Amino acid sequence: MFMVIYFAGQNSVGHINWRTSIIRMHMTPERTVSDGGDILDCIQRGNVEECIEFIQNDRSVIKQQGWAGFTALHYAAIHGNRALVELFLSSGADPNVMSDAGQTAFHFACRQGNIYIMHKMMQYGADLRLRDYQGKTPLHHAVTGGNIVAMHYLWETGMLRFSDTDMFRVTPLHLAASTGNIEVVCYLLKDQRCAVDAVDQQGATAFHIAAERGGVEICWTLLQRAGCRMLHQRNYSGLSPLDLSKQGKTFRHQQLTKLLSRYIREPIHHKPGDSNALYYWTLFFPSLGGAAILLIAAMLGGYGGLICLFLFPWLASSIFSQYHRMATYQRSPNPIYLGTLVAGILHSLLCFYGKMIPSAWPYSTLAQVSVFHFSVLLGMFLRILNQDPGVLDKADSDPRFSCIADLVESNQSLQKFCPYCELFQPDFTKHCKLCQVCVKDYDHHCLFLNRCIGRDNHRLFIFFILAMVTSHLLFVAMAMCYLYSKMSEDGRSLSQCLTLLGEEFWVVVMMVLNGMTLFWDAWILIEQFDAVASTTTIYFRHTEISERQRSQSQRWAIVLTFLLEGRKWLGSKTSDEDKLAIEI
Repeated sequence: MFMVIYFAGQNSVGHINWRTSIIRMHMTPERTVSDGGDILDCIQRGNVEECIEFIQNDRSVIKQQGWAGFTALHYAAIHGNRALVELFLSSGADPNVMSDAGQTAFHFACRQGNIYIMHKMMQYGADLRLRDYQGKTPLHHAVTGGNIVAMHYLWETGMLRFSDTDMFRVTPLHLAASTGNIEVVCYLLKDQRCAVDAVDQQGATAFHIAAERGGVEICWTLLQRAGCRMLHQRNYSGLSPLDLSKQGKTFRHQQLTKLLSRYIREPIHHKPGDSNALYYWTLFFPSLGGAAILLIAAMLGGYGGLICLFLFPWLASSIFSQYHRMATYQRSPNPIYLGTLVAGILHSLLCFYGKMIPSAWPYSTLAQVSVFHFSVLLGMFLRILNQDPGVLDKADSDPRFSCIADLVESNQSLQKFCPYCELFQPDFTKHCKLCQVCVKDYDHHCLFLNRCIGRDNHRLFIFFILAMVTSHLLFVAMAMCYLYSKMSEDGRSLSQCLTLLGEEFWVVVMMVLNGMTLFWDAWILIEQFDAVASTTTIYFRHTEISERQRSQSQRWAIVLTFLLEGRKWLGSKTSDEDKLAIEI
């Protein structure tokens, strides 16, 4: 029953399209535009000129209230039309006029998450203390809309608190749990902004709300934050979150029921964490899967090559069909691609030292060079896994801005504010949702390294790819020399070659895989060199304004300078007119 309470008052936005025709019948200002229609038609089309003509003919149209008590300003806020909102406000529209449900145009702007419209209404006297007839504050409406930047903007005003409740004692955390927005829930839990155990008038916590809706990720987040004591808390009907989850019939409810049943036996102060066993199983799955295939092939002797031909594509499809996050409620980064890189390096080294080196060492110069280079490659691999990509901290935040209002006043992009780290990003900085940090001079998130590439590890990443290319070439060359040495002088017929390939399937498979990966690494190098030569990064390359053409010698000079000194001059050529501003 209490689920209806949370969404009451939301219908005026959710069903605005089908109600437009009803509103036109009740809100009928004098029609003076030659093509017919009224001011609501103009608002829906976003036609500013026709709205100006309506206002010039009859200024009272601004204050007229139609169906459900909506004014023209209400509808301009609902449609998120910044130009129309500014027009109506400058023509005398009152942002504090309430609809029949007590909702102001400012409430709708908060729900839409349009910071520019919210800021403009505040300049024209919008009262942040006004609540609708359900007692919901502008912060409640912003949570319903799911815009974290709008929520933070309202919090920065100092006039609203995250602990505010409506007439049903519903907190913003209850609303976030009911909408299923995990990012908003994490924001509200940060720095204890909202009390996890706050109850509404029916005795339900946010945990109860999420359990009833089958919100596995939200329940897991709340369980990690508050501990297993939340599982034993009952609402005024005597139902626990587990009871509410069992009432659901969907797969998500079944998944949640298994999760809650597992932890309800734990001590009430126990706070569960992410499963390390699942992480490491996923990480080493490619290595173990490849080893299992090779063992099966070894037991089958001459038919081992055929087994590898069928099973390795199956292993590859099972790996590369996975997403970048774990397919569980934990939602942690998926290490399967890092495991694939580890498996490739591990199996290549085992094949190299176990099969090829004994027949070539110490007489082969190629083998000596390969041993040295593979040692360097391992050192670089361990280094890049531990190298800081250039995480943005508070000291490196853009000093020009101290609050979101500063961005609005200077007409800057709101994307400069990171709602997750709550920092103002300098140019060429981006937040990575997998690493959960902002990275300076962001290039990309490398799935095969399971970390970001940015200012402090970009050069090391390129050197690592160069080392990988060299390693592939050395391995292929060593494998060809090894296979050639196994062929007898008088026995080089096709049948004997096929027999040799079947017997040495391990070397053949690793040689083919290294050869295929060589093309992938070469493509990465080309893309990286092109971005560096353009004095930008892979991610920001598509946002850069075209500059003067550089000669090939100039481009290579920039690349070599970057590799030697690590300088890219990012941001030095960006002028004020090049900066992007949001116009809504």
